[in-house]
Amino acid sequence: MIDPAIGARAVKQGLLVAKSYYFLYFAAIGCFAPFLNIYLKQKGLTGAQIGWLSSIAPLIALTTNPIWGSVADRWRIHRQVLALCSFVAGITALLFLPFEAFWLFMVLTSIIALFRSPITPIVDSAAIAMVKQTGDSYGRQRIWGTISFIVVSLGLGQILTGRAMTPIFWLYAGFLGIGCTALSFFLPVERVEKQVRLRSGISNLLGQRGYLSFLVATILLGMGTACYVGFLGLYIQSLGGTAQQVGLAWTANALLEIPIMFFGKQWFARYSPQRVILAAMCVYALVWLLIGLSQTPFVAIVCVLGMGVCFGTFWIGAVDYVSSVAPPGLGATAQTLFGAAISGLGWSLGSVAAGYLWDTVSPHAVFFFAAFAAMLAALVFGIGSRSHPN
Repeated sequence: MIDPAIGARAVKQGLLVAKSYYFLYFAAIGCFAPFLNIYLKQKGLTGAQIGWLSSIAPLIALTTNPIWGSVADRWRIHRQVLALCSFVAGITALLFLPFEAFWLFMVLTSIIALFRSPITPIVDSAAIAMVKQTGDSYGRQRIWGTISFIVVSLGLGQILTGRAMTPIFWLYAGFLGIGCTALSFFLPVERVEKQVRLRSGISNLLGQRGYLSFLVATILLGMGTACYVGFLGLYIQSLGGTAQQVGLAWTANALLEIPIMFFGKQWFARYSPQRVILAAMCVYALVWLLIGLSQTPFVAIVCVLGMGVCFGTFWIGAVDYVSSVAPPGLGATAQTLFGAAISGLGWSLGSVAAGYLWDTVSPHAVFFFAAFAAMLAALVFGIGSRSHPN
């Protein structure tokens, strides 16, 4: 829990910091994620190159993400780690502007992934510790990130139609490199009564077979997510869409996430986190299948609306589940292991597969593959959670 000595008022102020951080962080993501691959395509990169570009960086995150969380937990330096990661991940984006070489883009995306990957797990861990003390819900903190993502992605889609993509880098650097860095120093940190035993705690965590099945399932889901995030914008354009419609698609992506994040605690209270996660994985598979079957930008955008339901439901269930199985004082470590699984290995494998499917089969095949990965994830987690309930 957060140190009781700081008082209830200070905890509420801490939640305001968390809300603000989510708002600025996902505003940065709203600048970057929907439009970066379109920018790279304009620079002459192929689908396979974009896939490799999206895959190498998560592999770096896979190995370093748990280390970041472990260092923060072991020495209680969450604020310092968060500030460093926010600053470097944000400012590095500006170096995309003067270069056009593929290998330089690879270096830059690797640096961004190295420093950006532990950010949300650390903030999530702090937010969960605070809402446990106040009785509030995690989703009502995270919802501010959804709102900012919608506003920014929709607004930029309108602005960038027919224009250069360079503003995305300046806005991303400002939101993350400056705004989030400043907020990092004010985020309350979880307090533990005794020194964290890092090695035994991690062994305890990984020794839970239900948790291991969860990690394997999130790797598979990460493969599908990489296909979706990396190629949605290009897919909309391949169907004849514009940059404005790309922005609209990413707005639709997050729209239904708002009620899920706001009311999720009440709606899902009667269900275990495992059941919530399993349901979300099944819906992911259905939505990606429908997107892959789409023949026009309008139909694809309508199908994308379902992604808000998938992500909001899955994230609430997953963060709650990881928090419940984490040993005392290892909340950030457990969350970063989860982040490494879905955004590291899974994302890397999915990006490579998607790039080659895009170039050699068809844009539709990318989303069929994503749907298959999500169904396989549901199967693995369903069997694992039933055989080894936590």
